[in-house]
Amino acid sequence: MRVFITVIILFLVLPLMAIHMDLRHYNFYGNQPYSELYVRIEGQSIKWVDHQARVQVMLILTDQQEQIVAYDKFELFLTTTDTISDLLELKRFQLLPGEYTARVEAKDMNNTADKLEMLQKLTVDEPTNPSVSFSDMVPLSVIRKDSRAQALVKNGYYMEPLAYHYIDENRRQLDFYTEIYITGDKPNTDLYFQYSIRRGIISDTTAEFIFTKAKKLKKLEVEPLLISLPAYLLESGEYFIDGRIVDKSGNEYAKGAMDFLVSNPEADIKHLETYNETPENAFVRDIQPEDMDYILKAHVPITDQNQNSTLWKLIRSDKIKSQRQFIFQLWKTRAPQNPEAAFNLYMDVAKAVDKKFYNNAGYGFQTDRGYIFLKYGKPSNVLTIDNEIDAPPYEIWYYNYLPTTSQTNVRFLFYNPSLVHNDFHLLHSTCLGEKSNPAWEVELYKSVPMEREGNTVDGTTVGPNWNRNARRYFNEY
Repeated sequence: MRVFITVIILFLVLPLMAIHMDLRHYNFYGNQPYSELYVRIEGQSIKWVDHQARVQVMLILTDQQEQIVAYDKFELFLTTTDTISDLLELKRFQLLPGEYTARVEAKDMNNTADKLEMLQKLTVDEPTNPSVSFSDMVPLSVIRKDSRAQALVKNGYYMEPLAYHYIDENRRQLDFYTEIYITGDKPNTDLYFQYSIRRGIISDTTAEFIFTKAKKLKKLEVEPLLISLPAYLLESGEYFIDGRIVDKSGNEYAKGAMDFLVSNPEADIKHLETYNETPENAFVRDIQPEDMDYILKAHVPITDQNQNSTLWKLIRSDKIKSQRQFIFQLWKTRAPQNPEAAFNLYMDVAKAVDKKFYNNAGYGFQTDRGYIFLKYGKPSNVLTIDNEIDAPPYEIWYYNYLPTTSQTNVRFLFYNPSLVHNDFHLLHSTCLGEKSNPAWEVELYKSVPMEREGNTVDGTTVGPNWNRNARRYFNEY
């Protein structure tokens, strides 16, 4: 299946030319239960040649005994003449209730050195109430009437899943699809599908209710539901849909949940403008307008991803009250006991980082090294190499442990191909969510292209040499 997908501008900062994939799984029940697995390749993360993209994908599903229960290998091919689009593939499987692991390997056929492997756990639950239940809720980005026979068409509608379960400021509503199943002896009472937006994570039993509504059910064996909820008033943050089948007395027959993420600067700033001044936030009231650009930009590395858009909108605005309240709320969340002390300590570090990594392109904390330092803290060790004949100056930062990702032995490799003072760029990292470049060694030693190991097109390493040590330093130091 080859499908054109609406371009979505993500809050995520994707590494250049490194495959970024979203893998989503939804369960449907009824007479013949099945599972849907969506493989989405971010169009901006792959190489396009003559307006064409090709990605080879291998999908393997294994059970808890590591036995293969499903296998598929396919190629996604897309041609576009205007904007870069995502690539999407839907696969359906009949799986028994239980735990599974999906292993997906993707290779960019226009840049075969660019490969990605993803492992994801899948759970197929058995309905707790066999006679009254509903499928997983699927958030949607595109809905339109369609009668064609294709995978994304169901019950007379073309339905495209919402990438990353992410709603940006341009999306005014949240649409989702689910199926209600009522079999056997039908309850002798009216039933309703009750759905609520709650702020927080699914496991939080105290999550705030934002919106609640209910729809009367027809009590069919299979009843498809398309539901729209307002999203434009939601502030940035984590939310979930709490879905339940209930009767008029409030008795519950089935329940489920679906999480989603919102980035909505307009609602955030409107909320910030309503804050009243208190003694607790006095320290931000002392920040002068002429200092605010520096302070806000210094906070980019530690701002939650779903609030990045809000922060940048504030940087470009003159709303000094909202700017001050943004800083206060950030530190009130991070250090509730003493936000002022935590803010002052952070700004001391930010000023030192600015001074150490400053270059003509901007503040020192806007460089790759400065950003990583403020985001993850001081590295456990730093190795600086500036005397290898075949490579420009490079640095390897070592972190014994990163609390934010729960990883040990994390490495960042920066290099300076321009040889300009402090012009180091992140080339490769083992940190989750940061740039990962399988061919980093080829890029670092591109002055010796004839010594690339393996195929000259997709080789990712360079042959050994007495003065060529980056691989050993990165892996063994």
